[in-house]
Amino acid sequence: MSPRVSPRIRAVSLVLAFAAAAPAAHGAKSWVEHPADFPSSPLCQPNEVTLWTCTVGHKRYSLCASGGAVRRGSYIQYRARDRRGKTVLRYPDPLRAPAAAFAYAYSATGDAEVDFSIDGYSYSLVDPLRGVSMLFVEKAGKELAHLTCDEGNQSLQLNDTIALMRALKVPAPP
Repeated sequence: MSPRVSPRIRAVSLVLAFAAAAPAAHGAKSWVEHPADFPSSPLCQPNEVTLWTCTVGHKRYSLCASGGAVRRGSYIQYRARDRRGKTVLRYPDPLRAPAAAFAYAYSATGDAEVDFSIDGYSYSLVDPLRGVSMLFVEKAGKELAHLTCDEGNQSLQLNDTIALMRALKVPAPP
């Protein structure tokens, strides 16, 4: 997982401890009850929830989750779209349990991030409480990309997202 931002978040992290304050079932259905908290992304299907999205120039990056109640088969998938509007990356593909594909950290400062790795590349989707969202890509500890989003929805730190990650058993970064 990415050491670029994670150590700061992990250092003060209460990693998912706040999730105990919100029942898991609430996180699983909250986007149905509070759709404005989860702005949509063209990379996510109408029956999915956009947990995180980032636009950098003409490129778009999004984290999409299956909608509805948490159940067997629930998923989270990262997607990237190039300048021409073509989806160039889906992770995981094929879909699998989020706990086997992602790590999630939430800090007492309000920052949140989702980490995952693809073929030796470490990705960090970062939502600081203050400031714009970011995307980091590293390989072998060397930063390859540090993208600051032009716009983003800043929903990784919502109580509903925390509860969802807990219900899906997404672990904290190592």
